[in-house]
Amino acid sequence: MISFNLFFILLLIYFGSIIGTILYRRFAIKHNILANLNFRTLHQKPTPRGGGVIFSMIFALSVILFGSLNIIEKNLINVFGYGAILALLLGYIDDLISISSLKKLLLQFFLVLWILYFFSIDITYQNQGALSWTSWFIVAIFLVWLINAYNFIDGVDGMAILGAILISSTIILTLVLTSGFSDLMLILLVLLASCLGFLFFNWPKASIFMGDSGSIFLGFCFSSLIVFSVTTDEVSIYTWLVVFGYYLADTSTTTIIRIFLVKKWYGSHRSHAYQNIARIKDNHFLVTSGVLIYHLFWLLPLAILTVFKQDLVLIIVICAYLPSIMWTIRFGPLLSRE
Repeated sequence: MISFNLFFILLLIYFGSIIGTILYRRFAIKHNILANLNFRTLHQKPTPRGGGVIFSMIFALSVILFGSLNIIEKNLINVFGYGAILALLLGYIDDLISISSLKKLLLQFFLVLWILYFFSIDITYQNQGALSWTSWFIVAIFLVWLINAYNFIDGVDGMAILGAILISSTIILTLVLTSGFSDLMLILLVLLASCLGFLFFNWPKASIFMGDSGSIFLGFCFSSLIVFSVTTDEVSIYTWLVVFGYYLADTSTTTIIRIFLVKKWYGSHRSHAYQNIARIKDNHFLVTSGVLIYHLFWLLPLAILTVFKQDLVLIIVICAYLPSIMWTIRFGPLLSRE
């Protein structure tokens, strides 16, 4: 159970995120830190960007404080505190001066190595269950892709921050149904509270964008949560795959289709299914609300099933991804080409 003191702390984090975003928005407007209009944008006027630095920093500092007070294990500070700060700084620098794609990719690999190192992912054959070099490399590639995937879905108002809220809430619910309160749940609650504060400003029509400082941080944070929870056997990798059912299916399917359609498939674009629908309907709220409904009535029940029907997890994961894959094939890059 969540004590009154913890509820009060989470409330402070929530309001701190709101107040911090208000102050940062004024700062961004004053210093012209704006997302200006270009061929990729789906908004109609310059909008303050980089707002993710606020909820990201609040999360990281809260984790550092909890670790210093021995509320959570101190070793978690290295990843969810200092590592999170590195991730948000990388994103914010990219928001300000636009880091080249190659440099950003290399820095993302560094962030993933940071996660794996501090969570002591064994890459030798010395212990039973240890990962081989090949398996370790696959894990690293998956986590880098997850960071990028989260960056890719930050294309319409509220999409990325809503995803963080839905994913965190769903994993918290699975923990309530299984292992109960733990360091993992506390970290998820802090993430949820900080993100909820930013949602107030990013919901359609957004008055501020999170930018890479928010999306890269969230990708890093969820990558860390996956590694931590799987190694501690608190959350199954299949449960994580289900809760990311829309986002990973969309970005992966879009990328695969673009490889066959576009010579420079890795370049900037706006051909995701959600971007096409938002552009055609001129309605970000419709798209973001659709993802909300899809998660609540499809992915959430499937995530709970992974907890109680472990013999069916592969079928459940396929069910989680298939509708999103079909949706992306119909309304993604193929529609853009039309």
